[in-house]
Amino acid sequence: MTVPPTATQRIAETIRPAMLQGLQNADLGGAAGTQHINAWADWIAEAVFHTAVQPLAVERDAFADRVDTLSEVAKRHKANYLDAVQDVQRLNSRVAELEAELAELRATPDEPPTD
Repeated sequence: MTVPPTATQRIAETIRPAMLQGLQNADLGGAAGTQHINAWADWIAEAVFHTAVQPLAVERDAFADRVDTLSEVAKRHKANYLDAVQDVQRLNSRVAELEAELAELRATPDEPPTD
C-alpha cells in the first residue's frame, strides 16, 4: 500500500517542473529579474492556494454545514423531548384524576336501579 503524498509533497510536485523549466537560464538580476521573481512568487502562491488552501476551505465549509445540520437536528430533538415531557405530565395528571374518580366510584355503595 502506497502512502499518499503529504501536502508539502503535492505542492512541490506541482511547482517543481514549472520552476525548473521557467527559471533555467533566466537572468534574475535587476528590474527584469525582480519582475520575473515576482511573477514566479505569484504563480507559487496560486499553486499553493489551489493545491492546499482551497481543498481545506472546501472541507471546512462542508464540515460547518454538517455541524449546522446536526445542531438543527439536536434543537428539534430537544423541542420534541420537552413536548413529550409535557405530554407525560399531562397524562400522569389525567391518570391520577381517573384513579381518584375510580376510587370514589368504588367507595360509594351500589344503588339499586329505580324503575
